[in-house]
Amino acid sequence: MMKHGSLLRTVLAVLMMVGVVACAVIAGPPQDLVAKNDHAGLEAWYVKETAHLRQRAKDMLVMAEEYRKNPELRSRGDVSPKIDMEQHCQSLAAIYTKAADEADVIARAHRNMRSHS
Repeated sequence: MMKHGSLLRTVLAVLMMVGVVACAVIAGPPQDLVAKNDHAGLEAWYVKETAHLRQRAKDMLVMAEEYRKNPELRSRGDVSPKIDMEQHCQSLAAIYTKAADEADVIARAHRNMRSHS
């Protein structure tokens, strides 16, 4: 039992660190494209970023579903009694979805700027 609890805590700690790192690596557009006013390049970058963020949102929803199906993984009391991993994953999915929506708007704006140049 102790071995299982220790392993579970380790897995949860790693998952939490991955989540924090994933949030931190959302980068801005390449500065050289901004400096050159390269609307085609910026549009392409934001289209790619939109797809990347939407995939992260899907991944978080899959992870939330796994926690929902396996309540013993939710970490109640193992890491913190205040952390519900299913809710945490759903919150991250919502954040990624909102960021993807915003990146999509910016991609369209660069597409429009490119066509009016």
